[in-house]
Amino acid sequence: MSTSTFNKTGLIVGISGTIITLLGLMLMKEYDFGRYIMYSGFVVVGVVWVWSIWDVIIAEDLKFYQKMFWLIITISVPVMGGFIYFIMHQRRNRIVT
Repeated sequence: MSTSTFNKTGLIVGISGTIITLLGLMLMKEYDFGRYIMYSGFVVVGVVWVWSIWDVIIAEDLKFYQKMFWLIITISVPVMGGFIYFIMHQRRNRIVT
């Protein structure tokens, strides 16, 4: 499987986790199970965050300074940094900084 397939999957799973988290937040006011939905969304988003960090580390088409830039972004801005990385780093040999 190519790297761009993983990037698209990571982006889709991340967006889904964000939607699940927001749904849980909305349902939490009226139903007790809303809290569990929200926590499951947090788990999904956390997995995508770790996934994006790992994807930056193993990326072969990034130069050293590009990896450092993306590591700083994905670690310091957990969810949005991973989303931005997955959106901007879709193809090989594309400028990503």
